[in-house]
Amino acid sequence: MSSTLAEQRAEWRERIAGIGDTLRAESETNEDLRQLSPATEAALRSVNAFNLCSPEELGGVNAHPRLQTQVIADITSHDSSAGWCALIGAHESAWLASRLPDSSVERIFAHSDERWPVTCGSIAPEGEAEQVEGGWMVTGRWGWASGIHHSDFILSMSRITGQEPEPGKPPPLLCAAAPKADVVVEDTWHTLGMRGTGSTHYRYENVFVPDEMCLAGFERPPLRGGGWLARPTVTFLTAAGYGFPLGVAKRAVEEITRQATEHTRTGQRASISEQQHFQGDLGRCVALVEAMEGYGHHLFEELLAAPINSLEDAVRMDDRARAALRWAHQTAEDVVRTAHEHAGGPAVYSDNVLARLLRDIQTVSQHVIQTQSAYIRRGQHQLGIPVRPGL
Repeated sequence: MSSTLAEQRAEWRERIAGIGDTLRAESETNEDLRQLSPATEAALRSVNAFNLCSPEELGGVNAHPRLQTQVIADITSHDSSAGWCALIGAHESAWLASRLPDSSVERIFAHSDERWPVTCGSIAPEGEAEQVEGGWMVTGRWGWASGIHHSDFILSMSRITGQEPEPGKPPPLLCAAAPKADVVVEDTWHTLGMRGTGSTHYRYENVFVPDEMCLAGFERPPLRGGGWLARPTVTFLTAAGYGFPLGVAKRAVEEITRQATEHTRTGQRASISEQQHFQGDLGRCVALVEAMEGYGHHLFEELLAAPINSLEDAVRMDDRARAALRWAHQTAEDVVRTAHEHAGGPAVYSDNVLARLLRDIQTVSQHVIQTQSAYIRRGQHQLGIPVRPGL
């Protein structure tokens, strides 16, 4: 890996450009399959996209947050489903790499240079875990397992049976990882958008999870890896996560710029590109994309350098990052809607790129991390109202 951030960004931009044609060519196949195609998965693995956030000592990149944003934005600008699966795989593989005990990590990552152990799953506490000799019996059903079809390990979060929470504290939870072969993968992913991500439901049916496959709690620092990986959990998720709406917005501007020169709307003599109303809206969209990119760069540099001396500092940082992510998604949706509106009749067809982008950004905007509570909590901080940890 190159030494300076500028060199790393240039190197990764070239890497992603090298798989861009493949990602675009496979977009419809991903949607038809309702999961990433083998060619898409292979392309992402070929550039080590799933290694992006993991500790360097295990073969990961532990990339600077600005680089994470750029890489996911570049992938997403070619295909939304590929970008989303790349960021989920990069995040959750990093949790596996940074929070499992040494004995498990040595075994799981022993051949990571040949095949990176991609991880996905949910950390919503939807399961039940019962302690037994040497580990835990886990049962439960979870959703939103983006990338499960190409993943090697599947995470789960469960309530621990028989253990009551201490006064004033949340209930005890267990985060476990199981090989995909031990998990039942359902077929429930029939959706408005993000169809190619395969974000379906899955079940642990009385699965034995040894102690060495249980992750250290997210309220604690990671066992290995520093830098951005050691930031509070929600903050850690936002740098790569911010790249998704940025990439969607960039692709929307690219598409409407191209389509506007090729299409004349019914009743008009001039092409869309010759209409001043369109030119003004396009200029506004370009400015919004530039603002998104610039704000993200500024914010993540600040959050990377900011000291954390208390739980309150960590909560404030997480909520600042969440509010930025909420804004980025709303801004991207504004850009996509504007582009889609100007595109005219061709954009009503499901295979039109702008139609797909609109479905995708509307779907992802329902994600819990970028709901309205992100702004509410940010406003509470501004007003000096005490804000508890959480979403």
